[in-house]
Amino acid sequence: MGQIMEYVKMAIYNIAFNKGRSFLTMLGIIIGISSVITVVSIGSGVKAAILKDSKEKTVTVTVNQDKSADTQIITPEDMVLIKKRLGSRIKGVATTMPVYGTAYTNKGKFDTDIAFTTPDTVRDPYEKKLIRGSYFTEEDIKNAELKCVIDKEGALFLFGNLDVIGMNLDVLIDNKVQSVQIIGIRDTDPKVMEENQQAAKLYDMKMPLDFEMPYTSYEAWGGNVGINYSSITAYLAPGEKANRIGKEIIKTLNTLHTEGGESLFKKEKGMDITKYMTQTVNTLTTFVGFVAGISLLVGGIGVMNIMLVSVTERTREIGIRKSLGARTNSIVTQFLFESAIISVIGGMIGIVSGAGIAVLVSSLKITGISAKLSIGAVIIATCFSCGVGIIFGIYPARKAARLSPIEALRQM
Repeated sequence: MGQIMEYVKMAIYNIAFNKGRSFLTMLGIIIGISSVITVVSIGSGVKAAILKDSKEKTVTVTVNQDKSADTQIITPEDMVLIKKRLGSRIKGVATTMPVYGTAYTNKGKFDTDIAFTTPDTVRDPYEKKLIRGSYFTEEDIKNAELKCVIDKEGALFLFGNLDVIGMNLDVLIDNKVQSVQIIGIRDTDPKVMEENQQAAKLYDMKMPLDFEMPYTSYEAWGGNVGINYSSITAYLAPGEKANRIGKEIIKTLNTLHTEGGESLFKKEKGMDITKYMTQTVNTLTTFVGFVAGISLLVGGIGVMNIMLVSVTERTREIGIRKSLGARTNSIVTQFLFESAIISVIGGMIGIVSGAGIAVLVSSLKITGISAKLSIGAVIIATCFSCGVGIIFGIYPARKAARLSPIEALRQM
């Protein structure tokens, strides 16, 4: 142990004696390690953000069109039974029928995307919460009430304020106009509002309005609502898995619709895009990390070059040590310690600077990028920097150890 500490002290002394040269030697290691840490940290942060934002909170079950010519076979009674069987494991069950229309106000006419849906849609985790008024009820569904819930952006755009509960809109669908009463307002993301307004000004266009209405009210425009659906969406309670809930919904539906066999219903795959995006981020992170890692190779060559220069400069020292009985292994170990310590110090500086750059990038709100320091990347970077010092220090160390004492002393 005492001998090892002696090697360490000698290595630190020689590194400190040539500060400028030692720092330039470390520079390649510092740049390589900091680049890898920065890239991996930002990549991990982006991946974590993708997984967080795209985490399944709903599951949709549809009728398999390959097994049934009539896809409108899921009944309201089916939905009631599903809610009863799953209980607190789901927040609600909903179905939606999108329809395109036109809304008329004192400001003119506006394209409108209308979602004819069910009351449980108010619990949709991907939708903004209700900030004014109320949502339509089962009674409104039963009576096919002409009521709607609009978003905050639409209310401000149409009326200039949010005091619009009870007001009416004329809505045109399929060449027929009906008066619809506003009963609720959903919140809108301020950033989305700003982006929509800028896009509307840029392209000189009017952004479409978003409405939600009882699905039965579509009959007022002559729509064929019927009593059955082709798909339903369940809103998961915290901690529940979409795949598990989806299987239980399908199992329940299969017991109610035995004529279609076991594959009459299927769960829609909602994580394919997430997997693709995650794989893309992983691929890009690996590629850019590999490119950044090339600088580590350059840094290793720099370490070897400087150590060869050090061997030449210290020929006299080596000759004296060998003439006094220093073994070959002792000379090799001394130079290996020196090259390894140079690489380790460079690696530590690289890790700190890489983490700092990643945090700085994520703190800039204009980038929208978050960083997540990877402990695995830090460990790999540390081991790699040590390895660079040892591997690229072997040749200079062996060259120093092979010097003949007599030849070395002649060069004094």
